[in-house]
Amino acid sequence: MPSKEELQEVHALRRRRRGRQLLGALVCFLVVVGLFSIVGSGVELAATLLDDTDEKEMLTEQLRTLVALDPLPFDSLEEANVNTLLHAAIGASVDSTRDDYERDENGAMYLPTLDIETTLLALYGPDFQFEYQTFEDHGITFTYVPEKQAFLLPVTSAISNYYPLVTEIKKESGGVKRVTVGYVSPFHENGAFDPNATPVPVKYQDYLFKKNGSEYYLYAIVESETKVQTAVSASTAQTAQSTAPQDALESLVGESLPTTAESVPPADEAQNAVSQPAA
Repeated sequence: MPSKEELQEVHALRRRRRGRQLLGALVCFLVVVGLFSIVGSGVELAATLLDDTDEKEMLTEQLRTLVALDPLPFDSLEEANVNTLLHAAIGASVDSTRDDYERDENGAMYLPTLDIETTLLALYGPDFQFEYQTFEDHGITFTYVPEKQAFLLPVTSAISNYYPLVTEIKKESGGVKRVTVGYVSPFHENGAFDPNATPVPVKYQDYLFKKNGSEYYLYAIVESETKVQTAVSASTAQTAQSTAPQDALESLVGESLPTTAESVPPADEAQNAVSQPAA
């Protein structure tokens, strides 16, 4: 029969074993919790890195006035209708919150070319130079006033056919970023204007950006491999533009540009290009 001392030793051994088991279980629990935490943090980090929502919103705003004018595709800026590019930049440069723009005797606004240059530089980069002179685009004449280094904005503007919906951003070899843009029309197929229409693109174009230093700049617009899946007519906007309320469309091109709506001729009618590539 075990002595009292031996029984005490057995009990002590059991207590130590039980303590080690509890400690081991606690360590295993903490390890599992740590693994879940690490995995969860990794998933959140990956989701953050893959989430390009902010970039899509930034590009949507940056391309808003250009998409509104529905420019013809081009493989380089040298091939583009630069009147349309400048037209879009003017619309994007107008700050509707400012009330200190100089105006002529008729109330028409002078937009300084310095403001326009900031917009052009941000989108097209420093390697393509625009020359400022009076030009016409989409049936609208923009008068350049050299002594003021400004454009006198017309009292009419082109009605917007589309507004952009950036659906995909993909980086490719050679420092190229391909941005797929859906062209959303504010018109129904029957020609009726509806500012609350579901934003379903009627066509897609790919906007190609080239990396220059740390920034990407637009250099081409090409036909997209993304196609409209539904039977939506891309010509709806052209056939319906005369029915659109002007006040609902002005914000798509520039709130301070129009006061009277005019129909939009095809973009390929624009004449007298106003820029040339830098030497």
